[in-house]
Amino acid sequence: MKKKTLLPYKQALLYGTAVSLLLFGCGTKGNAPESFERSEYYTRGIGQYPGSPAEDFSPNLKPDYDNYRNIAKLRTAYHSSSYDYNLTAQLATDGIITSQEPQYITMSTPEGKIAKRESEWSLDNGPFSRNTILGENTYVLFSLANWSAQADEIRLSGNVVFNNDQAKEGYEIICQGSNNGTEWTELGKISGKELPGKPIRFRMHSDPNKVTKQAVSPVRMLKETIPFHSTGAYAQYRVVLKMKGAINWGFTAIDFFHQGEQVNLLPSQFFSSTWMSAGNEEEWIYVDLGSRSEFDRIKLHWIQKASQGKIQTSDDAQNWKDLANLPGGDAATDEIACNGKARYVRVLMQQPANGQHYMLSEIEVMGKGGLVAQPLPQPQSEGKTYPLSGGNWMLQRASAVSANGESISKPDFSTSDWVIATVPGTVLTSYKNIGAVPNPNYADNIFQISESFFNSNFWYRNEFEVPEGFKQERLFLNFDGINWKANIYLNGTKLGLMEGAFVRGMYDITKHIVAGKNVLAIEIVKNAHIGAVKEKYEKNTDFNGGILGADNPTFHASIGWDWISTIRGRNIGIYDDVYLTTSGKVTIQDPFVQTSLALPDTTATLTPEIIVKNHEGQPVKGILSGQVGDIRFEQPVELAANEEKAVSFCPDKFTQLKDQTLNLWWPKGYGSPYLYEANFTFSIDGQVSDTEDFQVGIRQMDFNEDNGILSLFVNGRRFIGRGGNWGFGENNLNYRGREYDIAVAHHANMNFTMMRNWVGQIGDEELYEACDRHGIMVWQDFWLANPADGPDPYYPDMFITNAEDYVKRIRSHASIGIYCGRNEGFPPKYIDDALRRIVKAEHPGIHYISSSADEVVSGHGPYRALPVKEYFTLKNGSDKFHSERGMPNVMNYESLARTLKPEDLWPQSGKWGQHDYTMEGAQGGASFNAIIEKGFGQPQSAKEFTDLAQWVNYSGYRGMFESRSLHRKGLLLWMTHPAWPSMVWQTYDYYFEPTAAYFGCMKANEPLHIQWNPATDEVEVVNYSAGAHPSLIAKAQVINMDGSVVWEKEVTLSSNEDTTEKCIKLEFPSQVSSAHFVKLYLTENGKVVSDNFYIRGTEDGNYQAIKQMPKVSLQQEVNTQKVNDACWSGSITLKNTSQTPALMIRINVVGAEDGDQILPMFYSDNYFSLLPGEEKTITFHWKDEDTRGNAPKVVASGYNVK
Repeated sequence: MKKKTLLPYKQALLYGTAVSLLLFGCGTKGNAPESFERSEYYTRGIGQYPGSPAEDFSPNLKPDYDNYRNIAKLRTAYHSSSYDYNLTAQLATDGIITSQEPQYITMSTPEGKIAKRESEWSLDNGPFSRNTILGENTYVLFSLANWSAQADEIRLSGNVVFNNDQAKEGYEIICQGSNNGTEWTELGKISGKELPGKPIRFRMHSDPNKVTKQAVSPVRMLKETIPFHSTGAYAQYRVVLKMKGAINWGFTAIDFFHQGEQVNLLPSQFFSSTWMSAGNEEEWIYVDLGSRSEFDRIKLHWIQKASQGKIQTSDDAQNWKDLANLPGGDAATDEIACNGKARYVRVLMQQPANGQHYMLSEIEVMGKGGLVAQPLPQPQSEGKTYPLSGGNWMLQRASAVSANGESISKPDFSTSDWVIATVPGTVLTSYKNIGAVPNPNYADNIFQISESFFNSNFWYRNEFEVPEGFKQERLFLNFDGINWKANIYLNGTKLGLMEGAFVRGMYDITKHIVAGKNVLAIEIVKNAHIGAVKEKYEKNTDFNGGILGADNPTFHASIGWDWISTIRGRNIGIYDDVYLTTSGKVTIQDPFVQTSLALPDTTATLTPEIIVKNHEGQPVKGILSGQVGDIRFEQPVELAANEEKAVSFCPDKFTQLKDQTLNLWWPKGYGSPYLYEANFTFSIDGQVSDTEDFQVGIRQMDFNEDNGILSLFVNGRRFIGRGGNWGFGENNLNYRGREYDIAVAHHANMNFTMMRNWVGQIGDEELYEACDRHGIMVWQDFWLANPADGPDPYYPDMFITNAEDYVKRIRSHASIGIYCGRNEGFPPKYIDDALRRIVKAEHPGIHYISSSADEVVSGHGPYRALPVKEYFTLKNGSDKFHSERGMPNVMNYESLARTLKPEDLWPQSGKWGQHDYTMEGAQGGASFNAIIEKGFGQPQSAKEFTDLAQWVNYSGYRGMFESRSLHRKGLLLWMTHPAWPSMVWQTYDYYFEPTAAYFGCMKANEPLHIQWNPATDEVEVVNYSAGAHPSLIAKAQVINMDGSVVWEKEVTLSSNEDTTEKCIKLEFPSQVSSAHFVKLYLTENGKVVSDNFYIRGTEDGNYQAIKQMPKVSLQQEVNTQKVNDACWSGSITLKNTSQTPALMIRINVVGAEDGDQILPMFYSDNYFSLLPGEEKTITFHWKDEDTRGNAPKVVASGYNVK
């Protein structure tokens, strides 16, 4: 039951106090004055989400200069290294002190210890992550430090690559156990005189890293179970592999079992509050106190200490001053008297006392300052809704709480050691917002955050009072989204259990609410199958997805993909709104208005419907009334005791709903996305029991699968879906209404018509509301990734319950265009049948397909950059709606500098890889680099690379859409929207800065468009949705670098909707320069309705001659104005008065005072070129709240522009 109403911006400010500025990343520089106040009007800053103060409920953070305390507690810490993903710097300031050595695991082979990023691959239950062991007499060893595990069976999945000429003497696979590493007990063994496993027809490279040019070799698939004849608890397990001629053994799974249950060997199951270094030489860990603070003592609680080292301080985390020496000695705690004043305190360790890794449980800095979190006041009630955001929410790890839910939800329970929670928000977001962990999106900060700390259940607790006069007869507690499960308690009573990330919770609390203080306690139950951390590096990403798919419906992508890092905690928490609603005896929810058009006429017949529920133990009679625009209707309704049912208004009975001439809702490019205001109200004896306001788009969807090809129709016109895939809105689920509106508005600005909610990873209704407003159709997936990226759900009934509720929840949105069961595969039959039934019953008129890439649609990429001509010759999906195709899209230099530390900007490295730009993998950064190098020469800096990348961004993204002109069956890019600061698959970046790809898409998706087909050298006029144009003129020119026209042709033609007309065959005379240009114009009645500009080389892809072109000065006329209190608009008119083409011109609006970009910014065009004598006007607009108080400064630059 969704009763929340977004708070009006100004009203929200009534309850918002001054909000502190939480600084992440590298901190302030020098001795600049610190400010901890945040504007209640201006948005929070570029890349800070949620951006609107009205939608941000993170606590205030301010220094406390009055109270002497440990100012390092729950402050962000950074390390030089960590042994694994669990024992990180975060744990040295979490306020928990231990003297116990932590549990961890080491995986090794005869070649040595396996790298951290690979050490859990065969243990993570992922189907494709694998460890490779070399040799014909070798082993893999698992060493469990400070713990042991008991097993009675081992199961091996993988393969062996071998030399066929040498593999003649059989094999042995032996499992051994030890508790000291020297004495080994044989636990089980399999052997044979033949080769192990089963042969497969594929051959594999004999070098698993493919570094050498060794020949491919035969492979046998291994799926072996070895029962143990000797059992016990062991700290070391060794699997010995013997086979003459074996080259390498690859294991996707080495699973231990005990009494039929899998033994968990992932160390993230343990929580030990200790930082442990990876090395044993010079290491460091430092704390960001958050403010310049004074302190006089530092306490270090060691487990394995440093015998030599220093305490150092800094105000910028770059330049360090020695403050004191570490005392050494044998004491487990060092208490160091030192008077300091700084923001950063570092422990520099130069020599370990025992020659081993450093282990530090806690750093205490005793002083005044730091930062202290203060909660925001709770919002006021509005109408029949009372938001429970902000306010008194507290949070604690379940392992630190001994009480049960009944006790926690009572007024006398103490939360003195809990932290302030951000609700709505994930658990990780809450810890980030109090400053306990760094911004996980910046640089490699994610590795400072402990996997094991967040692999836990968590308790939320809130105290609230019901406003006077708010409650009617019934009072309800509502949850719009939690992950993964939640036990709900109120005032000492358990209300129920929520299961799954995409189901709503609604609890009748009428009998449980009390006067005065009420206490709500929620136990968030973590995912049961979290898998292991994935770490990208320069060469490659880790494997997509994994065992977390067993828990679907959940945020499966949070385990890590090639477009996103592993999210600590997997986005558990109260991620969506919590609120109270009040009503009479009967409630209403989930309205739906089905439209039927009298095609080809567009008069509309409506069938409104809503679900009504009687919450009384006796029958109720009432009147259900409704309204769509000016059309009103009502009928009496009788409900039995506690009855719930759908009530519809049949147009045969309610004739005012038949054959109405109404404004239709159209997707972008087809017409206006008109929305009517609508309402349902249930009244009893003349009194309103419940009411629901919503918006209705009048439109009819039709579908066919003729000839095995999916076709979609909107209001009788064939609909061509063009747009892209989204993963998350934001990877930590921090998008709110503002961000969704910006992102969807960008899609509309690119002339897109559709977005895909990939694997259903977005559960926020604000997305669909924005799509309704901007005319963007939604391809709605359910929560099933490619079967290779994770297993089928282990809890299918939970899955189906979430699906049914979710369809009811979103069905009122005109933007819902199609439902899809699974990404790149088919759902299990039980689920597939249920999904098909749910869509048919709950959202009639909308089509369901089982797979995103099979049968009537196509998919599967490619995902790397190709020479543009190749897109026009691809056969995969050329005649079907193609759901995934993409290439890297490198961000601009300004955004790259926001993403990486200065020292990591150049050259490309593993830090680039961590933000998805890897040389191999699906994105294939190497091919993108090669296209730049061939086309423009090898870049020498990050700035040069990102500038040149825009050429590839523009031409590649334009080419992917233009190549679809033959059949016009639709294309969804992989991807159009970034979930975090990424350098691949996107059209704008995480900071809402459009790259050149954005404008390539805008150009290619014009409703009426002229283009060059480089595979045929034909000029084509493509009419997607522009209606009939009987009198057009197409003109093509070939232009040399000196600006001279060496060939041109002009023709007349007509164009009808949903057609492609070939009109001109380009010719390239011998006198063309080695790099030259193609300029196309399409005019109607003397007005240019489409134009296009291409660069071409006499050698395909080589444009390096343009480096010799002269620099060009452009005439400029800039106008900016504040349209009203909220909005600005501007324009720049540029004229090329030279004889040389001006190439790749970029318009960039920055703040006149601070020089930083103003974002988001919406441009009518960008990254364009001007021929000699050509003039162009670019318009742009932005919001005043995004200016930081700056006046605008408009900057024009370009490849050869002075």
